[in-house]
Amino acid sequence: MLNDTYAYVRARWVILVSIIGFVAPAFVFDLDQPLESAVFDVVSNGLIGFLIWLIWGQNLGRNEIFGSPPSKREAWVYLSLGIPWAGASLVGMYLLFLPLSYVAPGSVSSWLLEAETPDVIEGFSLVAILTNGIQVFVMVLLVPIVEEIVFRGFILHRWCDKYGEKRGIVQASILFGILHTEILGGIVGSVIMSILCLRTNSLVGPILIHIGNNFVIVLMILFVWFLEGDVEGFWDATPVEEFQFGWWYGAIGAVISVPWFYWFVKTRLLRSNTSP
Repeated sequence: MLNDTYAYVRARWVILVSIIGFVAPAFVFDLDQPLESAVFDVVSNGLIGFLIWLIWGQNLGRNEIFGSPPSKREAWVYLSLGIPWAGASLVGMYLLFLPLSYVAPGSVSSWLLEAETPDVIEGFSLVAILTNGIQVFVMVLLVPIVEEIVFRGFILHRWCDKYGEKRGIVQASILFGILHTEILGGIVGSVIMSILCLRTNSLVGPILIHIGNNFVIVLMILFVWFLEGDVEGFWDATPVEEFQFGWWYGAIGAVISVPWFYWFVKTRLLRSNTSP
């Protein structure tokens, strides 16, 4: 039972360890250099995972940490949910930031449009290949595993045990959302993954959903690169007026995400009889 693995550890200590793991390497690496910044992402996430394992997980087996793996068919279903989660992020982004852009455009620019993004280097030099390869590894594999252990493992189970399931899910999802640029999309994705984690008693499903979502982001970058010949346009700060004109991206996100999530919740999530 994942509850036996995670619920006894106080969330505040996990959050503190995560902050230490993220901040400490910043004193070593020059984050203005793309390759060093990419290596920093590996080291910081790896350090968080190592500290968590060192403090709480040395005597735990794989199933005690991650839970039972799903079938191959279910695994593909979970991976595919990265697509509607990306759509939900678009919906949430415009629901939250579009009205705000008319009354506080500076806040929208600083929080969303000028947000720090991964360093992407054009070309096929050794530095470019290493930097981009490391960024893909971090985004698609390392971050999903570390974040799911922290949020759906420790924090979710601790708060569900302390406050009850509904309040635990809400609090853990809000914390997850505010630590990501797309707040509402992060909250929606976190709620889905939290319920899935508790119903299946496994972190594998949430990890696969997270991997699928981040892989979609990588594909979006590659798509822009293919169309425009570079990725600068994808990452450059977007003027507020251009963001407002692109409201229809949110509509497309709704068309993609709402039916897909409805199908998953109705056919998979609500039919699971596995107790948390």
